[in-house]
Amino acid sequence: MQDIDLYRTFFNSLRNTNPVTQTILKKSLIVLGRMACFFFLALPAKAVTIDGIIHPESAFTTRDGRVFLSEIGQVGKKGDGRILEIFTSGEKKVIASGLNDPKGLLVEGNTIYVTDIDEIKKVSMDGKVSSWLGPKNFPRKISFLNDLTIDRNTIIYVSDSGKVVRGERRGGAVYRISSTGKISLLVDSANDSDIQAPNGLLAFQRGHLMVADFTTGVLSRIRLRDFSVEKMAEGFGGGDGLAFSGTKLYISDWKGGKIWSLDLTSPGQTPEIVKEGFTNPADIDVTSDGKFLVVPEMMKATKQGGRVSFIPIK
Repeated sequence: MQDIDLYRTFFNSLRNTNPVTQTILKKSLIVLGRMACFFFLALPAKAVTIDGIIHPESAFTTRDGRVFLSEIGQVGKKGDGRILEIFTSGEKKVIASGLNDPKGLLVEGNTIYVTDIDEIKKVSMDGKVSSWLGPKNFPRKISFLNDLTIDRNTIIYVSDSGKVVRGERRGGAVYRISSTGKISLLVDSANDSDIQAPNGLLAFQRGHLMVADFTTGVLSRIRLRDFSVEKMAEGFGGGDGLAFSGTKLYISDWKGGKIWSLDLTSPGQTPEIVKEGFTNPADIDVTSDGKFLVVPEMMKATKQGGRVSFIPIK
């Protein structure tokens, strides 16, 4: 009540001043109020971390603000994989369970597409899981299906990160899936030697597909018209997830524990480190309001490890 009495005394005192002074004081209060609003709106967003997720792999954000996550569970253990919906409040909700080692996510309408070892499965929002495409649908033998993305023509792309050969994944490829579900090879190492273990995919530029390679650490851009490959940048260690917001492409380095950004406003830009010190940052995304990077950390060396962080974007 003391604060209210102070305000009442202050505003009563205004009545005893001349009109010019009243006008000046009122305008000053308006300016101060606007400055206060601007100050609170300009306060930086705080990072949020959600623990207790066993080997989270891929984050996918939708235009309406939802954030979905694939949880592998114990690597190699069948049936303990899940799809979650997570929130900046720290809450998490199970959408579907019973998957094996779910990785890349793609949400189209009310359907979640997810890679699950050697299959692409469909998951409905009420938790029903069904197989969509499997080994027999691919034009050649697959090893390790990883990420998914879709272009403006509703063509889906999926990466196969290949087999482990002398400690490094090789023999991978990127495939395209038509609207009828027909799969064809897009690129592999025959197109470019930097394509060895393609991981993160993103089709945000018309006529092009971005690819992060887990073995070579190279970011490539594929021209979809003729399958030609252009090196955009390198040095990303274990190139994993890709996300785009504003003018920047974000790249996660699974091996080095870093998140990088690359400004695409002009060619030849040098990648910059956004944040480091992560443990196996996997397939990242940006929230629909552009305020946060969603970073799943697999923490593979820890049996029950794994967390997801919402990292403010400056």
